[in-house]
Amino acid sequence: MRGRQSIGWTMLAAALVAAALAPSAAAGGRGGGDRKKPSRVLIIMLDQARPDTIERYGMENVKELMREGASFPNALVGHMAAETVVSHSVITSGLFPKHMGWSNEVHRDVAGVLGAPGDYYVTSSMSCAQFKALIEHGGYKKLPDYLDDRFGAESKFVSIAQKRTAVCPAGPTSSAADGTPTDPEDIILQIRGSSAPSCDGASGWRQPEDANPPAPLYFGLATPCNRWWTWQALGAYGTESILPGRIYPLEGNRFVPGRDPAHLGGDTWSADAAITVIQNDPGWRGMLVSLGGIDKLGHMWGPEDMETGPPGSDQEMRHLPFVAKNADVQVGRIVDALEARGLLDETLIVITADHGAQTGRPFYGRFDGFPPPDGIGCDPATGSTGLRSDCNWYYGRDADEVYLDPSPAIAAFRDALTPPGGATNLRFSYQDAHIAAWLNDNSRAAKRQAAGAALDLPGVIASFYLNRAQDGYRLFATNRMSRAERRWFRRHGDELVDTMAAPYGPDVTALLETDVTYGVMGDHGGHTRLVQNIPMIFSGPGVGSRDSRRQIRLVDVVPTILRAMGIDYEKNDMDGKAVRLPRPHRR
Repeated sequence: MRGRQSIGWTMLAAALVAAALAPSAAAGGRGGGDRKKPSRVLIIMLDQARPDTIERYGMENVKELMREGASFPNALVGHMAAETVVSHSVITSGLFPKHMGWSNEVHRDVAGVLGAPGDYYVTSSMSCAQFKALIEHGGYKKLPDYLDDRFGAESKFVSIAQKRTAVCPAGPTSSAADGTPTDPEDIILQIRGSSAPSCDGASGWRQPEDANPPAPLYFGLATPCNRWWTWQALGAYGTESILPGRIYPLEGNRFVPGRDPAHLGGDTWSADAAITVIQNDPGWRGMLVSLGGIDKLGHMWGPEDMETGPPGSDQEMRHLPFVAKNADVQVGRIVDALEARGLLDETLIVITADHGAQTGRPFYGRFDGFPPPDGIGCDPATGSTGLRSDCNWYYGRDADEVYLDPSPAIAAFRDALTPPGGATNLRFSYQDAHIAAWLNDNSRAAKRQAAGAALDLPGVIASFYLNRAQDGYRLFATNRMSRAERRWFRRHGDELVDTMAAPYGPDVTALLETDVTYGVMGDHGGHTRLVQNIPMIFSGPGVGSRDSRRQIRLVDVVPTILRAMGIDYEKNDMDGKAVRLPRPHRR
């Protein structure tokens, strides 16, 4: 079982070499002719993976699943904002962000669900309890509810990730949807919980966060310094001083495995948690496992990063080739674990991503930061907190965060919305591979003024403003585009922007040309093909081997899963549409 060799640093390196030479036996070649319906579903999210990521980094276990199952090379995210905090709820609800309760990195709480009506929140900093409150207020069903309908309320849904923005939107459900709250037996576990005492004399240790009632005893979370505690100090592996990654440096072993065999982090941590459930808990029916390493390294260096280093070196650890290969090993290990427990032939495996990414060519954020000499923070003189990347991504303040140290481009945008001697009308903005703005005065005239100012920002090809009904966007104007850019924009621009149109959504949205970013070097969020095109693979019982050119979207995943599993649902309860998966060839 090749995947299981990633227990220590030496063994991990060996596993990576082995995975590069041959696919895991568990990844394919079994169950191809089985026509029965699956009774379990496992979703593996390769955070920020594009279709070319799999080929570029030799992800052989993933490629074998592609060959043995149904692959959709033209799959799209299919919504905006194309980001982790949005997509992980889309994929478990089958709803567009406009119907979900939040639709971007910034949330205007018009209904007062989280506090006073009209308060603002940076969703990347929200708690699981806050996401659960928004889902509860929305009153919609999610994948765990449908599995309960079919297999009984005691069936367990498991959400595992390395960040709260992945696990908290995916796992909680609403009591308003089916009369019962999130089942107490469901597992919602992520690597970054509260600070913990040192396990080795060094600072920066964290224990995991269990966001539902206590996770099963087989995790041993009550034991201090157990396997699930990891070292997560900022600026690890030299990344606090290397451009462009230093504005968003590694946090210890949160997204990379590290070298401590007793506390391996990154995607290995997520896979170990998933395997622990598979080995110990026959009650699970659905599982979402987010592998976040590709996303972190892609943000730091760009999604085409090819730098490597000597085996076991810091240079190797901090770059995409190593981390992507490790993600592939974890896919193989998880599938091996299913086979070892006799569950592979009853499990539908879905491999996809929450978004793609593009590289900043050009990049309109800032690399300079405070405090010196490392320069990885916002300027404290402005009252701002956080890393330089935070102040590139956000402009504004909420109850506990201040980001008033913007890049020159966003400072110009703010100033264009500031009357002489008055206060700016820019209440909050978020910018990555798109630009979103929330206004103090959001009258039609004010929105049109802001849309015009947004059109003047570098790299912008089109700007939109929220309509009076707040359920769609109106195109304000476009700038010059290449022929290919305009063709893609005409086909997808309006429909993607409209998926986040809601009273809580941005008042103004600007789309960027391909390969322009504002937040960090490799970024997400927008409408371009590089951000929208993602892998989409279904493999398991009842699924044949065939590629489809259909542009399946993340919103279509839940209805497609339910159809494959023979679970009834109300089609009008979802924005997504079930896609017919190919049947196996008869033998």
